[in-house]
Amino acid sequence: MIKIIIVFLFTFVACGVPPEDWKDTRPSDEQWMASMDASLEKWIVASQYLPKEKLQGLQRAGFFEIGDSIYSHHCDSHGNMIRLKYNEENNTWKQIKYETLGCVESL
Repeated sequence: MIKIIIVFLFTFVACGVPPEDWKDTRPSDEQWMASMDASLEKWIVASQYLPKEKLQGLQRAGFFEIGDSIYSHHCDSHGNMIRLKYNEENNTWKQIKYETLGCVESL
């Protein structure tokens, strides 16, 4: 009996008709491309200010954006991870985290 109820509920949920204006909730291709261009430009500027002396010998592990902040991960030869955060106001990077074995995949 439980299986019949579950199948019945999934059928009703899956077959729901979306509202007519559902497409209006997504940004247009032009808006999406403009936001991507703006993010890419921010990343290019930020990458020019990475502290190359401090990162000598480290391997890049990631460059990403969360909200309005840009972060960079770097790994040393022992698998330790260094996370940097970019400050757009004064074009500087600050180390915000050091994680022992943060670059090593767990099994």
